[in-house]
Amino acid sequence: MGYIKQITIQGFKSYKEQLQIEPFSPNCNVVVGRNGSGKSNFFAAVRFVLGDDYHNLGREERQALLHEGSGSAVMSAYVEVCFDNTEDRFQTGKPEFFLRRTIGAKKDEYSVNRKNATKSEVMQILESAGFSRSNPYYIVPQGRVTALTNMKDSERLKLLKEISGSNVYEERRANSLKLLADTDNKCANIDGVVTTINERLDELEGEKEELEAWSRNDKERRSLMYTLKSREEADLEAAIENIDQLESHGREMKENNEAAFVQTEAEIAQIDTDINKRRGDLDVLREDRVQSEQERKSATLEKAKIELELKALQDNQSVAQRTKKTRETQIKSLQQQIRAREAELKQLLPEYNAKKEEEEAVRSQLLEAEGQQKRLEEKQGRTAFYTTKRQRDEALRAQIEEANGDLSRRKAVLMQTNEEITQLESDIERVEGEIAQLRSTIESEGDASVNLAAKVEQAKDVYKAVHDEQTNLYREENRVNTQLTNCQAELRKAESTFSRLLDHGTSRGLESLRRYQKEGDLEGVHGTIADLLEVNNDYRSVTEAAAEGALFNVVVDNDEVSSKLIDRLIKDKGGRITFIPLNRIRGHDLNLPATGDMQPLLPKLRYDHRFENAFSHVFGKIVVCPDLTACKKNAKQYNVRAYTLDGDNASRKGQYRGGYHDPSKSKIRAYQALAEIRTQYDELQQRKREIATELEQKRQQLTAALSEVRRREHEKDKGENSYAPMREELRLKQRNLREIQESLARKQMTASTLQSAINQLGAQQSDWEAEVASKFEKALSNDEEQMLTTLRSTVQDLKRQFARAKEERAALETRKVEAELDLNENLQPELDNIQAQQGGVGGSTSQSARLREYERALDDVNQTIANLDLQIQETDVQIDDIRAQLSELENSRNEKEATNRQLARTMAKQEQSMSKKDSDRSRLTDRLAEVKRDIRDLGTLPEDVDRKYTKWDTTKVTKELTKANQALKSFAHVNKKAFEQYENFTRQRRTLTERRAELDTSRNSIENLIDVLDQRKDEAIARTFKQVASAFGEVFQQLVPIGRGRLIINRKSDRDARGGGGDDASSDDEEEETQGKKSKVEEYTGVSIAVSFNSKHDEQQKIGQLSGGQKSLCALALIFAIQKCDPAPFYLFDEIDANLDAQYRTAVAQMLEKLSGQGGKNKDGGGQFICTTFRPEMVYVADRCYGVSYSNKTSSIDVVQREDALKFVEGMQKT
Repeated sequence: MGYIKQITIQGFKSYKEQLQIEPFSPNCNVVVGRNGSGKSNFFAAVRFVLGDDYHNLGREERQALLHEGSGSAVMSAYVEVCFDNTEDRFQTGKPEFFLRRTIGAKKDEYSVNRKNATKSEVMQILESAGFSRSNPYYIVPQGRVTALTNMKDSERLKLLKEISGSNVYEERRANSLKLLADTDNKCANIDGVVTTINERLDELEGEKEELEAWSRNDKERRSLMYTLKSREEADLEAAIENIDQLESHGREMKENNEAAFVQTEAEIAQIDTDINKRRGDLDVLREDRVQSEQERKSATLEKAKIELELKALQDNQSVAQRTKKTRETQIKSLQQQIRAREAELKQLLPEYNAKKEEEEAVRSQLLEAEGQQKRLEEKQGRTAFYTTKRQRDEALRAQIEEANGDLSRRKAVLMQTNEEITQLESDIERVEGEIAQLRSTIESEGDASVNLAAKVEQAKDVYKAVHDEQTNLYREENRVNTQLTNCQAELRKAESTFSRLLDHGTSRGLESLRRYQKEGDLEGVHGTIADLLEVNNDYRSVTEAAAEGALFNVVVDNDEVSSKLIDRLIKDKGGRITFIPLNRIRGHDLNLPATGDMQPLLPKLRYDHRFENAFSHVFGKIVVCPDLTACKKNAKQYNVRAYTLDGDNASRKGQYRGGYHDPSKSKIRAYQALAEIRTQYDELQQRKREIATELEQKRQQLTAALSEVRRREHEKDKGENSYAPMREELRLKQRNLREIQESLARKQMTASTLQSAINQLGAQQSDWEAEVASKFEKALSNDEEQMLTTLRSTVQDLKRQFARAKEERAALETRKVEAELDLNENLQPELDNIQAQQGGVGGSTSQSARLREYERALDDVNQTIANLDLQIQETDVQIDDIRAQLSELENSRNEKEATNRQLARTMAKQEQSMSKKDSDRSRLTDRLAEVKRDIRDLGTLPEDVDRKYTKWDTTKVTKELTKANQALKSFAHVNKKAFEQYENFTRQRRTLTERRAELDTSRNSIENLIDVLDQRKDEAIARTFKQVASAFGEVFQQLVPIGRGRLIINRKSDRDARGGGGDDASSDDEEEETQGKKSKVEEYTGVSIAVSFNSKHDEQQKIGQLSGGQKSLCALALIFAIQKCDPAPFYLFDEIDANLDAQYRTAVAQMLEKLSGQGGKNKDGGGQFICTTFRPEMVYVADRCYGVSYSNKTSSIDVVQREDALKFVEGMQKT
């Protein structure tokens, strides 16, 4: 549909902060607010972004549109309108269309869908979407209704023409008339020129005869001149060829000498490298020898100390062995006695446990029989004590209740006792396990001591291995430091050499770039051209000469990387670098012919093809030629930069540059040497850092190994000293075990007693309950009497059995206790005491371990001293060898330097000779070029010119040439271009004649176009008037149902008729249509409005006869009629109902409601309406209401409810 969905305003007039207005309804929207609150500014904001009435703003006009209020000044403002584009009215393919206009003190910009656009592009988009420039009435600001009301008939006709688009026809007609005038002027000019040409052709007819005589003499002169010049050309070519031969021979000798010089320089450089390396190696070997001597001295002192300790240990070893044998005999005897007692206990325990169980079983039977006997006797007593069953039962129930409580308490105590028994049994099992473990540990005392000693030895071996590795690393660190010192000196020398060959700014820039790369915060930097380039020695000179400073241009990925680096160099004052961004540069695509005297340089270079564009950019237009003559020719012919292999250059303009190139000052060679030394230096630095890291690791490992040695020694000492506490702990645990066992026995006895009591209480309770359920009798039954008698006899028998079982159990228990006491209090403590004195085998084991340790240490130190002696001998041999090599290298270097000095003097002389030959050759070449140019300037010559003067000598030819020149002087006044001018003028006359015919054809076409435009304009105006007049009648009918309104077009003939007393201007629509077809637009004088508000048949009044409110209504009817004929996607009305009466405001509001409702259906004049008002009628029909508020010099717009909008409007009417 293309309606306005949302508007965003910031900094525009009274709207300061970014204001995003709530989405508008696609139908009718009403904006209310006080005067001065910003309603009109909101209206102006939409007109501003649509370009209506805000064209070509000056600086002051733009400043006036910016917000002026408290706070910081607003430097820019924008208004953005979001249109609905679901029907693709704006042809973007998106559901929404954003149009923004931004202004500032120095800018006025449009953007479409967040992309910049020109004003003309925006206007074209709006027109294609239905925003007609010829119909501005989709926006009706304040005053436009009044202007329509007061508009004259002629002005109303002008408006009708604008709506019909006749202005377009007028513009095209004016352009056509202008073209017609231009065509007439061109035709007149062509006629004048043709006349002049005809006159000049008549004059040239007479000059042609003199020109023919002059031509014969001039042909002879040119033939003689050609003979002289051709002979001179042959002499010059022979001289140049002779110089080329001499130069070729000299160049060959020079190249041989230069190759020998370069080779010798390379050999000298290699010798220097070897000398520096040998000296570095010599320094390292000296350091190694000094360190080996120090280590040997330390090892000798260590050996003396170890030998003293070893002798003392050997003396103590024999005494310890004799004491150990005595104690071992005592230990074996005690161990046999302990095993005998343990066997006795093992035999007694099953018998003792059986007797104990037997005693417990008899005791249980006795208790049960006594309980049953007691219950029968108590029952017998109750039969005599109670007189009635009730008394007995009550007494029994009381006893049952008491028994229940007693039973519960006993069960609780039993449960707790069982838990304690379970815990005691668990404690016994745990303590027995601990005792077994302690016994095993004590018994394995000897093996443990041996193991601990072995672990100590193992830890010391690890410590020694790590210490040896650390020593080797210290040696390597010393060697690397010496090499670094030497390499750093070479690096400074190479940097000094390279910096002398390069300008200071570039040198500092490259150094800064290297520093950035080391810091690790560079991405997208590939290096200099020299870094990425590999070239053979044959092409090194020409490559260096052709590339010049570009050798050290830096290749980067894109211009963003280069910009960041340049900013950083400026910030750090780090020098200057030229960057080559790969995303910006393009290579030179040369399509050169295959010739024998030219070949491109680029294919001779080796580089990564990722950088093809960079290398093509630098070397793409470089070609290599055999000599300077070929360089000059190819440079001029193919627009390339031509060089010889020596790096000499000839430009297109004939300038020569070259001379001797000192190979020792080669930038590529110096840069590559610097890069190689830097790589070596960086590798040494890296190795130094790695060694430092490894040394730190070794220090940590050494600390850990030393800690492990101390820990193992501590464990060994602790193990040797821990067996006495272990034996004491064993005795304590055995005592604890006996106490726990005794406690367990007591608890088990208590549990047994409780269980018997519980069983008796349960049985007694059952008996009481059975008695309660039985009949009350005065005596026991016969069966009960018989059972009581039997129980008395059984109880006596069980008592005798219990006494006998108890006696037998006590006798066995006494034997068991005696055996346990002897084992635990006598034999085992004595064994522990002897083992404690013996220290197990720990004492002797410790002595043996220490003895082995020192023997092994002595072997190690002897081996170390032997290795150091051998190492010192080998180092001395290596030092002697390196000294001999250094002497040979220095002698060789002196010889080669002498050779190169002689070669340098020879090459300097050759360079002077070749420079002179180059100068002579250049002079002769220039003269040869002049001669050839003179020959070409002679033009076409007779065919027999080569044969005619062949036998003439040069003197005779010169004399004849002088005569010919004298003869030509008499023809000085001849027009030598008469033939050419005659042909030119003839050709011009023919061209002008053809152009004159084309202009005549064009003139006829323009006249036909003007006629067509006039006809179309008449048709458009008539058609538009008919549509607007019809729509005006319909709209007026809807606004004033009982009235009638018409639009009447006035003509000159109507005015004449009114002057004669008639008035035919008020004819009906059919008459107007017929009359409009018969007349031209020039006959129209205006458009008038005739309406009747009371009747459809009464005489109608002209608009000038109406009241103010009626005039405004007519103006609105005309606006609505125009909109129906040329509908827009939306309409903006600013207080159009201000001057209307209440009944007409209602009619206008109803029409807005009707028209907005048609917007999404048949599109017949419908669309979105956004109106500002102070009246309630429009508020009633609005789909959405907005309120404008003003605070702190800033306006804001918010959605309000219809009721709030009505209250505001009613309040405004009261005020």
